[in-house]
Amino acid sequence: MEYSDNYYTRTKTYSPHFNKLSESLQCDVCIIGGGLSGISTAYYLSKINPNLKVVVLEKHKIGWGASGRNGGQLLHGFSGEDFKSQNHTFDEQKQLWNFSIDAVREVKKNIQELNIQCDLVEGYLLTSVTKKHDEELKKYIDLLQNKYGYESAMYLPKSEMHNYFHECSQIHPLNYCLGLAQEILKNKNCKIYEEASVVSYESNNDVTIKLDNNLIIRSKKMIMCCNAYINNLNKKLRRKIMPVKTYVSVFKDIPKKELNNFFKKQITVGDMLFVLNYFRLDKHNNLVFGGGVSYSNVDPLSLEKSLKKSIKKILPGLEKYEAWCTWSGHVAITVNRFPHIGFLDKNIIFTQGYSGHGLAITTMVGKMIAEVLESENNDIKLFEKFIHRDFPGFGIIDTPLLVLAMSYYKLKDIISL
Repeated sequence: MEYSDNYYTRTKTYSPHFNKLSESLQCDVCIIGGGLSGISTAYYLSKINPNLKVVVLEKHKIGWGASGRNGGQLLHGFSGEDFKSQNHTFDEQKQLWNFSIDAVREVKKNIQELNIQCDLVEGYLLTSVTKKHDEELKKYIDLLQNKYGYESAMYLPKSEMHNYFHECSQIHPLNYCLGLAQEILKNKNCKIYEEASVVSYESNNDVTIKLDNNLIIRSKKMIMCCNAYINNLNKKLRRKIMPVKTYVSVFKDIPKKELNNFFKKQITVGDMLFVLNYFRLDKHNNLVFGGGVSYSNVDPLSLEKSLKKSIKKILPGLEKYEAWCTWSGHVAITVNRFPHIGFLDKNIIFTQGYSGHGLAITTMVGKMIAEVLESENNDIKLFEKFIHRDFPGFGIIDTPLLVLAMSYYKLKDIISL
């Protein structure tokens, strides 16, 4: 299956050649899923132990899912912030926060060291929409500065919003993913296969992986990086996530004079609504605007018109311009909005459920998994400690229940405005 038509596929600068799998293989590590989690894991395995035989199997194209069609916002933190229902100590919470900071820095390090052309622009604003948000934002900044010791975040009144987070950034996510993949191919022990659909696996002394064309991969270890597209490959993991649709539009032809009414510089912005809006002025002065969610997986009649309703409220006047392209994509959310990462057994590690906040974290998770396999990394224990509940009514009434629950939060957003 080809890439969806979106801004990133239209402007990608990398076109590495990936083979199709034509014979059964044996390897040391087999990675299921060619998004940023899978590609990052393969990259770091190759760095740590170049002699490892690593195979990546991607059902469609590398970066085909959320990794190659997200909003491009490179952010620290997690989608979930409420540790009240979790068992992490304060020091462990701080350690997770630092993990997310290191994730942003690690992506930037890769971009610099590998010279990946992915339109990095630094600067981020997290904006309150209501008075309640404003008070929450002040408390959040207080937590970061005084408890986590993070000095790069500051509270800014409206008059000072020309200042911003310098740590968080924006990138062209597909170019970053393909740039990493291209680097992996320099190691002849690492193979990446597209259009390789896994239908089942069996774990005993090693892992036997069966593809839809009846080819077999035998591997000592397996990493599952399927995320929103895991389907029935593992029903236990599928119950922990819900694939939901998100939407993005890109506007290329807005005059600079109009953009200057809202943007003094190229920057990334997100708001604090439950169904948030996120937008950025990218390195080419294009407006990338994301917002809205479909928990029922039923798209609006017009994606562009749907997003323009939000643009009219936030950036009034810009809604009159025609989008260059508009697209949708699935993200996997967990009930608590924290990533779901751990071991299925001694041979299999899984990672999923970044809940729309995975562009930076996936790189660091890939590094963590590689270190778990080849050396040592205790951070994975912090992720295993998260309590993840099943979505109720899996496979029967889970979507209607989720739609009902999310309608409640959307109503709260509307009422608070």
